[in-house]
Amino acid sequence: MAKKSTAVAKVEEPELKALVPAGERNYFESYGDQVSQKSIVGQLLKFNKGDYLAGENEDEIDEGTRLVANMDQFMVGWIKWVDNKPEQQIMGPIAEGFQPPRRNTLGDDDKDQWETDSQGKARDPWQFSNYVVLKEVGKPGNVENLYTFAISSKGGLNALGEVCKAYGKEMRTNGDQWPIIELGVDSYVHSNKEFGRIKVPVLKVVGWEDKTMFAEGAVATKPARKKAAAK
Repeated sequence: MAKKSTAVAKVEEPELKALVPAGERNYFESYGDQVSQKSIVGQLLKFNKGDYLAGENEDEIDEGTRLVANMDQFMVGWIKWVDNKPEQQIMGPIAEGFQPPRRNTLGDDDKDQWETDSQGKARDPWQFSNYVVLKEVGKPGNVENLYTFAISSKGGLNALGEVCKAYGKEMRTNGDQWPIIELGVDSYVHSNKEFGRIKVPVLKVVGWEDKTMFAEGAVATKPARKKAAAK
């Protein structure tokens, strides 16, 4: 155990210095945010084989559902999986400039010790992942209205990347609103015929909602601002 703790400290130390805004937080809070296992807010929302599934009962969320993305709670980094459960994570918020460590600094490099997937192939226990907290449109940010969308697939990371680009462009001129995304599904034929057609999530930005709606207990609702069509 001592050896593991030392390795993590070496990876995290330079990142923590960049994460702590002066006078606002301290290194213990920042480190705790990164490695805490309690990163799921509300219900866990997953994308599995073309379906959006929420909570322990995996209730299906329909395509076309619109949710607001709290970009301050957009986390990026690594999760270590053991027996299909998250054992360790090194995550941090994009909003604070977090830079994930390189995979080769995390250890667990012996592929003979890796677990295997359903096809018997060795699977890296460390998966690069994104989390973002979502809220039902027009409702306050109470926990019963929240989801944490967690994804590590290439298609999922691409979908969240598009949300990031849209928000990054918008925040240059309007920094007081969060993007409203609409859940969708697309597919492509994998180059390896063994995998067939692969379904991927689509997260289309369709509007904007005032950030104050994420405050717990908020009651005022503002309609999503429609963007003018490009000429």
